Amino acid sequence: MVEDQDKPDKKEDTFDSAGEAIEYLSMDQARVLAIRHARENTEFYSRRYRNRDLVWEVAEADEDEDFYHIRLTHRPALRFDGEPGVELLTIDKVGEIEIRQLLSEPR
Repeated sequence: MVEDQDKPDKKEDTFDSAGEAIEYLSMDQARVLAIRHARENTEFYSRRYRNRDLVWEVAEADEDEDFYHIRLTHRPALRFDGEPGVELLTIDKVGEIEIRQLLSEPR
């Protein structure tokens, strides 16, 4: 019984400083959040693309202990035969977007 008292309570990690339960994002939720954020924040793109209708797709999604790393492609919605642009979003496990990097624009 004494051994059990020495082990940290795993539930401690699931509450914030106010005692509220922390809800963690799933990978699927992180993918949706990445696309939603990109769609709602098009000022990130150059003038050529920021006011056009764009289409986003998840090209790759990885995770480590603390973050989801979501690689999106984006391209104009109509009449586009080139290469899509690529961006990388790093999202923490509670849903905060930590980093957004534009790796390339559509060509």
